Amino acid sequence: MKHVLSALVYNSPGVISRVSGLFRRRGYNIDSFIGSSTEDEKYSRLTIVVEGDDIVIAQVISQLEKLEDIISIEDIDPESMVSKVLLFMKVKADVTDRVGIIVVANACNARVIEMSKEYLILEALDTEDRISEMIEIFKPYGIIELVKTGVVAMKR
Repeated sequence: MKHVLSALVYNSPGVISRVSGLFRRRGYNIDSFIGSSTEDEKYSRLTIVVEGDDIVIAQVISQLEKLEDIISIEDIDPESMVSKVLLFMKVKADVTDRVGIIVVANACNARVIEMSKEYLILEALDTEDRISEMIEIFKPYGIIELVKTGVVAMKR
């Protein structure tokens, strides 16, 4: 099961390296890792998505709490958080397919942010599951390239 961990850390050089190094040394895989500033420049917020059962996640949290950079860390209950993923996707779109692709994009709450003779670049901000569904929907059109962020989450 995927877990979203939210860690408040000191904004200091090497903190991301120390956190990711702990995962590497313990053999834990990171599905998603986002680091960002907070309302106070002395701190950063790390959002880490990890797969594992409750015992593994408890071990991960216990190990992270031992790092001097960590102020607090929490396994956020999916029911008590808001989370989003940002997607940019370049889709083949010749003149004959363009209108249909735009209609599908609108239905997926995506918007066209760039257009050329050969392709459209779409932008979408949604849940991880909805972004994955959108990628599957556009595969038949021909995805040239895509990039997406990791999960950004906040407790309600």
